[in-house]
Amino acid sequence: MKRIFKLKYLSLLLLAGFTFFLGTTMERNDDIYDKINKNMDVFGKVYKEIALNYVDEIDADKFVKAGIEGMLGTLDPYTTYYDENSKDQIDLITAGKYGGIGVTIGVRDSVFTITDVMNGYEAQKKGLRTGDKIIEIDGQDLRDTKYEKARLMVRGPVGTSLSMKIDREGEVLSFNLIRQEIILKVVSYFGMIEPGSDGVGYIRLDRFTNNAVSEVENAIKTFKASGNFKGLILDLRNNGGGLLDAAIGILNKLVDKNSLLLITKGKETSSEKKYFSSEEPLVPKNVPVVILTNESTASASEIVAGAVQDLDRGVIVGTKSFGKGLVQQFRDLSNDKQMKITTSKYFTPSGRWIQQKDYFQENKFGVFLDKNKYSQSEFKTLGGRTVYAKGGIAPDVEIKVEGLSDIYYSLLSKDMFFKYANNYLDKNPGLKSFKPTEEIFADFKEFIAGKNFDYVSGADKKIADLRKATDGKNFNPNIADYLNKIQNEVAIEETTELENAKEEIKRAIAEEINKRLISETEQIAATFEFDRQLQEAIKIVKNSSEYSRLLGKN
Repeated sequence: MKRIFKLKYLSLLLLAGFTFFLGTTMERNDDIYDKINKNMDVFGKVYKEIALNYVDEIDADKFVKAGIEGMLGTLDPYTTYYDENSKDQIDLITAGKYGGIGVTIGVRDSVFTITDVMNGYEAQKKGLRTGDKIIEIDGQDLRDTKYEKARLMVRGPVGTSLSMKIDREGEVLSFNLIRQEIILKVVSYFGMIEPGSDGVGYIRLDRFTNNAVSEVENAIKTFKASGNFKGLILDLRNNGGGLLDAAIGILNKLVDKNSLLLITKGKETSSEKKYFSSEEPLVPKNVPVVILTNESTASASEIVAGAVQDLDRGVIVGTKSFGKGLVQQFRDLSNDKQMKITTSKYFTPSGRWIQQKDYFQENKFGVFLDKNKYSQSEFKTLGGRTVYAKGGIAPDVEIKVEGLSDIYYSLLSKDMFFKYANNYLDKNPGLKSFKPTEEIFADFKEFIAGKNFDYVSGADKKIADLRKATDGKNFNPNIADYLNKIQNEVAIEETTELENAKEEIKRAIAEEINKRLISETEQIAATFEFDRQLQEAIKIVKNSSEYSRLLGKN
């Protein structure tokens, strides 16, 4: 009886969820209700038949969850089901917080290692250190554990306990910790790039949470109070978005009152909504604005960047953004279950829909009735500049950042930067600050030689694969000679790879050592001189004629 009751309860839950899913997004008429009833009858019979008569015992809850996720998997990538174990994920999205101990975990030499300890939280208070190798969490050996699972094992409800066994330079230590509410920074850095001279204010906004508007407003007011506020750079690189209201609130600080900021459209024509700025801008009109974007700038970040571009309020610098033109809302399904559902598409003030992933065409199940609803072309900004839809926000000034080299990734995977930082700081106790020099680079080369660092390039791997593929085969014997010649040529080229990657290696060394010496904000500031996109933004802000030209005002 208990099992039958559970099946009925789960069927009702699934029915409620499915009715919500279809019923609130389809036209309210008899035809759709007939389809819902017919399909739910089939779905319920399949579920009941499997749950009661399948050859192996199944977990009824997980089976329902798999069914829900299967349905949602036929839609866009952002419609998601959250069960009772997902509270941390929801809190992270809406408020930028989660339950944890204040550490960042990475993999070093195939071992889970603490790569960062946050100031003021449980891990720091109990004495955990950067570099500690994690052996066990709550008695579970981590040797065969996947990274994502290990990361989630550290997280959990606030107030719950966690035990951790670590290896610190050969000594095994045990820690008992209590999870706290970890609040991630929304604005990880703000300040004048060149205080006292050019007055360029810089804000790095990491996420759009409930606190984003107030923190950005505080930064701008600080710049204005200095009496020398001549330009604003808003860095949205690697900002994956967040709350729509936060994006609208921040735009209110930048653009003229009563400006159109955003248009959202649901399935019904009546659902269209236009968002306008409702206050006088906090940033004066004569202060130039530059927005930094990259391929990880998404969602709410693109709403801000798109409006600033379409209204000719500022210049976009960097690389094309991610391309997410969909808006989600959280809906309660039951006391402890929620759904994040895509309820509308958003369009920039010029009318652009910037969605990159074509989930209409990619959908193999054919659930969408109109696949060509939003065919788009060119659009015009407020001042008449031409901009384009689809595939994200294209920058006005593109500054591509070259991908990191193979030898950099090889050094990183073998933990050479981390080990060198430990070695260098052991030899230089009491160090207060650090900048990489040519002497440091030379010292690093000696260090990795002493550690027998063996670099296997991508070309080496390809050649090895070719040798394996031809080994024992009745191929032309000259093939082995050709491969040897290629191998020799590759070896000659590889001798220069370390030198060619000098700047990125020096930067990686500086970042690793500065983690131990200076605050997070000081670490960010230390990267400015290496940041080509930021340096270009500074030039544009300081050059009024170039700024005007880019906005089509010359």
